[in-house]
Amino acid sequence: MKKAHRLNQVQASLTLAITARAAEMRAEGLDVVSFGAGEPDFITPKPIIDAAKDALDRGMTKYTPVTGMPALRAEIASWYTKNFGVETKSDEVIVGIGGKQVIYNAVMSMVDPGDVVLIPAPYWLSYPAMVHLADGTPVFIPTDQADEFLVSPEKLEDAIQQYHPVLLILNSPCNPTGAAYSAEKLEKIAAVLRKYPDVTILWDNIYAQLVYNGFKHVELAKVAPDLKNRIITTGGFSKSFAMTGWRLGFAIADPARIKIMTTLQSHSTSNAVSFAQAGAIEALRLDPSVVENMRQAFERRRSIILNEIAKFPDLSCLPPNGAFYVMLNCTKFCDIVKNDVAIHNDVELAQYLLEKGMVATVPGTAFGAPGYLRLSFAMKDEDIIKGIQRIGNTLAALK
Repeated sequence: MKKAHRLNQVQASLTLAITARAAEMRAEGLDVVSFGAGEPDFITPKPIIDAAKDALDRGMTKYTPVTGMPALRAEIASWYTKNFGVETKSDEVIVGIGGKQVIYNAVMSMVDPGDVVLIPAPYWLSYPAMVHLADGTPVFIPTDQADEFLVSPEKLEDAIQQYHPVLLILNSPCNPTGAAYSAEKLEKIAAVLRKYPDVTILWDNIYAQLVYNGFKHVELAKVAPDLKNRIITTGGFSKSFAMTGWRLGFAIADPARIKIMTTLQSHSTSNAVSFAQAGAIEALRLDPSVVENMRQAFERRRSIILNEIAKFPDLSCLPPNGAFYVMLNCTKFCDIVKNDVAIHNDVELAQYLLEKGMVATVPGTAFGAPGYLRLSFAMKDEDIIKGIQRIGNTLAALK
């Protein structure tokens, strides 16, 4: 069977593979705790659902403009301006089928074969896959726990000088680490980027409303308004509004970039679902307390998972400033041969925990972080406690 060459370097998502295996085990009647999927466990707020139902009742079942309903684009522009302090107009907005699609469109709209895209590691696993699909070359800038998993201006400038990239991808707060850039750190990043006007920045802020412990999210375009025409901001409704299945995302960029992305989208998916867009308008008009209540629940769960991890001296993680993940440092358990157990890396460790501990995690290798496991805390409090205890006890038995 013929396969396009661009797929040779693209692997199936380890996140989805682990989640699928955990679902199989549950279907067999096994009590599996899954830290795998990055999906809020809340039901979409009722006003959003009601708005979509009303749209259906009014016959909103036809095509919309490829870029999205004018009312939704205007609402996104107004909401973004109000919440993040970056003046935005409707012609700077495109609506797509999920945050993933608008990121893919952005990459495909500007990356030619051989073009380099810089991606700090750890990274969301779809970033390099998208670059490969565009026949580009992803180049990773390593960070570590000691650096709070944030790229330093020095490392960034070294990478730009060495590889001459066309695009830099920054995700704040970050999946998988929960790390986020403060205004001070962004100012230093911006100072580097000003020296290299040929580098475009893809700024993925889909977790911007989910920050904790007093951390204040700030947009790169707010810190460095002079770079605004070089920034493609991507976001969506999945995480903060618990709308994962609605498949709605958006990008904000220079109008010329939006036109290019529109051309691409017009030949792939056309418009996002019409009545889902009606729900998205209502999402942006919600009383802020609705999202705040969900954020507070995530912050409580963050405290629970950190407290549980602290009970096991051989485990550690960086407390996340945002999103709903922790990266569990399991390097001590990635080279173990004992009796009938052989674990050589984090992928094998995740498999061992799933089969022996009945806990689903995602190997850090999938995110460019070997020796770590990503745990999502978008789940019930009692499942977090039970899951971490299982991980700790299962790994303790290996020592």
